[in-house]
Amino acid sequence: MKKEKIIDELDKLTLEADMLTEVLDDALKQHIEKDDVCAISYLSEIIRRKFRKIRALF
Repeated sequence: MKKEKIIDELDKLTLEADMLTEVLDDALKQHIEKDDVCAISYLSEIIRRKFRKIRALF
């Protein structure tokens, strides 16, 4: 891959990960007193996949 394409892909993935962590933070605030954290686990997995893609670029 060309460096420019890698940088663009990295930028896109990190932006998506940042947005997902913001959603996760909002979800945590809403579920802080509840036992049901399925949605939070799902978002967490999405974040982990995004970061795996970032690591795969290098």
